[in-house]
Formats: sequence, C-alpha cells, structure tokens
Amino acid sequence: MLTATRLAPSDFIAPLFIRSGKNIRKPITSMPGVFQLSTDTAIEELKRLESLGIAAYILFGVTDAAKKDATGSYAHDEDNEVCRTLRAARDAGVTMLAITDLCYCEYTSHGHCGPLKNNTVDNDITVEQLARQAVLHANCGADMVAPSGMMDNMIAGIRDALDKNGKPDTAIMSYAVKYASSFYGPFREAAESPPQFGDRKTYQMDFRASPKEAIKEATIDVEQGADIVMVKPGTAYLDILQSVTNAINVPTAVYHVSGEYAMIKAAGINGWIDEKAVALETMHAFKRAGASAILTYYAAELAQWIK
Repeated sequence: MLTATRLAPSDFIAPLFIRSGKNIRKPITSMPGVFQLSTDTAIEELKRLESLGIAAYILFGVTDAAKKDATGSYAHDEDNEVCRTLRAARDAGVTMLAITDLCYCEYTSHGHCGPLKNNTVDNDITVEQLARQAVLHANCGADMVAPSGMMDNMIAGIRDALDKNGKPDTAIMSYAVKYASSFYGPFREAAESPPQFGDRKTYQMDFRASPKEAIKEATIDVEQGADIVMVKPGTAYLDILQSVTNAINVPTAVYHVSGEYAMIKAAGINGWIDEKAVALETMHAFKRAGASAILTYYAAELAQWIK
C-alpha cells in the first residue's frame, strides 16, 4: 500500500527491428530473445505486446546493404520497412502508440547519423533531412517521432516541418541527452549500423561532462518543442536522469540500451544472477530516478513478470 515506486506494463516502450522480407524472425546473437522481424511477423509481435498491456512501441529500420548510400536516401522511401510496418499496424487494428526512430545510421553506407562533410556529420543538412523523414513517418501513421542523432536544432526543424505539413499533433520524443557510450555495441548488430570509420563522439555527448550540460541540452530541446526528453543509456546515468527530470517541465524517458540488456541476459543465462530480480530492480531504479517511460528490450518479459 505504501510502496512509492511502482511498475506497470504501460511504463514500457518496446523496440522492434524491421527488415525486408516475409516470415522473418532472425535472432540477434548478442541480444538473446531479440529478433529482426519482417513486417508480417512484426504485426504478430505487436498484437502480443498489446495483449500484455504495453502501450507503446518504437520501430528501427534494418536496411539491406544495396539500398544504403552516402546520404541515407532510402529513409525517405514511403515503402521502406518502417513506413510499411506503420501502415500495416494501423490496418491490423493495433492501437498502441506508434513511435519511430529518426536517424540515418541505419540507412547510410558509412554508418554515421547523417550526410558527411569533411568526415563528420553535416548538422544543418541532416536537420533538413530529419524534418522530411518526420513528416513521412507521420503521414504513414506515427503518433510520435524520436530523433536520436543529437543534431543541434533538430527539434525546431522537425516541429516546424510537422506543423507546416498538417501534423501539429504528432509528438516528439527527443534523444536530448545521448552519450557516446560503450553500451551500444549489440544495437549495431541488431540494426546493422556500425560506423565504417571513426566514432560518434563529435555529435554525441561526453560522459565525463557534468549534469549541467545534460540539463542545457534537454532545456533547449524543450524550448524548441520536444514533448518528452530521453536520457540514454540508463543504468550508468541515473544521476543524469534525476537531474534532468528535476530541471525540466516535460516527462522524461530513459533508454535501457542493448549493452545493458545483454549483460543482464548473459549473466542470467550463465546462472550468475537472478535475471528476473535484477531486471526488475533496474527498472525500479529508473522510475525512482524520475523516468515516466522506459524503452527496454525486456518490455514483454517485464510485463509478464509484473502480471
């Protein structure tokens, strides 16, 4: 009765990796229990997630190598995997909140988060492309878009484009505080998006910085129109999550990223920890630090454990 921190299935956002083809459920080696899905199997999975009480999902596209290029142009194809799945989910009667990842690392041949200039991402051109991608996703059925590339002024560009194209109610969840972290390794296998050279430290945040920088980044995004701000990763950044939550006036979300998931999974499979207990304890820590929503690969299992 007096428990202050509670979990519910509706707290979780379930990520899905969508690739071309039919009847595909391809295991991701470094993330046991997570799969690349084709649109048809993704719809089956969404129906299962909805039956468990999970209220939201986020789609990541997995692009065939032949469709990748220097600018990530396939991200703007209205029949790409993400767009096709958005439409199919609506046609299938899925009522979960539909969120899409806005970024270009899954679509570019070089694996960086936008078109390059002098071997680093061209911020302004990428913002223009993100705005175009956001409108496309909204037209295909996205209720919320989630730009994850950490481009300066990306929220202003996206909000302006959505409003001008008749989508004022499409919400924005900004990856406002995203660190250049070593915890992302398994995701790059899942999305087939490793950078082909260098790293992403020129546009993601330095984990050695103080919480003041995180608050500044989040505040700017809120001022530009973000409805929710994300802190990523989660476990090693609980202080950041709490600081940002206390400083801004919109909800905060946290991303329990691939490396965090993989570590708990691997230790549980080997019998070194009680996987269920550790996963639940971790989620309670996120809620205690202020997260209103948790993006996690454990979403389905957590919903079942809670029930």
